[in-house]
Amino acid sequence: MLARQWRRYALAVQYHGGNALGFSYQGPRGENCLVYEPRSNGTIIQADLRGIESIEGRIRRALNCLVGRDNYQNIQVSSRTDRGVHAWRNTFQVDIRLRLAKSATTDAQPSITCDGSFHEAWDPKKLVHGINYYLSRLPGTITEEEENAQDRSFLFNRQSNHRMQSNNTIRILSAAVAPNVRVPNHNYDPNLPQDADNPIDLPWDVRFTATRRFYAYRILHSFDMEHESDNDSGVYSTACYHSYPFEDDRVWRIHERNSSRCRNKRMWLDVNAMNLAGVYLTGTHDFTSFRGKGCQRFSPIVTVESISCTTKRYHDNAGEGILNAALRHTSTEGRLLSTPDTLKLVTIVISGNSFVYHQIRNIVACLVEVGQGKMTPEDVKAILEKKDRSCAVGMAPPQGLFLVDVEHGDFIF
Repeated sequence: MLARQWRRYALAVQYHGGNALGFSYQGPRGENCLVYEPRSNGTIIQADLRGIESIEGRIRRALNCLVGRDNYQNIQVSSRTDRGVHAWRNTFQVDIRLRLAKSATTDAQPSITCDGSFHEAWDPKKLVHGINYYLSRLPGTITEEEENAQDRSFLFNRQSNHRMQSNNTIRILSAAVAPNVRVPNHNYDPNLPQDADNPIDLPWDVRFTATRRFYAYRILHSFDMEHESDNDSGVYSTACYHSYPFEDDRVWRIHERNSSRCRNKRMWLDVNAMNLAGVYLTGTHDFTSFRGKGCQRFSPIVTVESISCTTKRYHDNAGEGILNAALRHTSTEGRLLSTPDTLKLVTIVISGNSFVYHQIRNIVACLVEVGQGKMTPEDVKAILEKKDRSCAVGMAPPQGLFLVDVEHGDFIF
């Protein structure tokens, strides 16, 4: 006789992180609520997070509906993403309790409990469709904080500020039963006794088994030509705002207005120089200079496999993109509808086994400085060797960053 058991699943998820609090669940008082800060004159609202949740928080709500609140546990993600960061394919694990089966079936691999009932594992296909079904139908929640708020007039006046996530910003791509193997515990401390709190190995773990991660960072770069902005017709034209409504939360928008760097000449980000700087950052190094504050990783030494910077004109007439057919339309005045030729999309792709906290965004910020001519590739090499975060520039914003893929060796799901 077997007690009701748990089964571990590996899942792949895709999401738009523009209005999410990152991937990791922040708890019932950390998301989709009013956050209070006590003051001497009474309680006041510190932050209005109503309608804003983490990716994991929404997945938890879907699992509550699908398998039941007490029938899943141990959600772990391979790559935690910050607020505003997107994922083309991230991976996570969840342990789900076997469910009641009508009868024993060979495919379900049922277990028999003490009361003689049959239990079976969830079919991965049903998990994918079931979670996505409930993700698409999740309602907004009314939190206990809202109900107990002292200043009711404040709530009524702020209803229009609720930022409910679209139900279509998260989708489960695939699922599989995790392999029944043991993997090394990367957090094992040999100086402590080997016990349940400090095991030398663990069951299959989505974070420890990740063998490669791919990131892409998108930059929409443009500049104004002085002689192109103003003309005899009295029409002012600028590339500054072009395509921004469609890319607002998916790129780092960099626009230069007739700066001394680009006045009267076409000056793009120098992708060749950026690639040269990337060569110095490729390989196994101490990335303290690119390590964010609060990093929990024991060692700053990681391996960057590749850094590649490319550029292309943004949605031109002969290229791909939004409204491609419409852009080929010739107006009555005989001019082609097109994007400004000073508008380009720069993409930085970085791959490696693992990274320190904020490493990708810190590297991107340095590469942009090189592309703008503010630093040389050799300056980046010197910053790396100093192993001092204060020697590097600030961090690139989150919205241009995409986690493209996470690989788990021979295990494909």
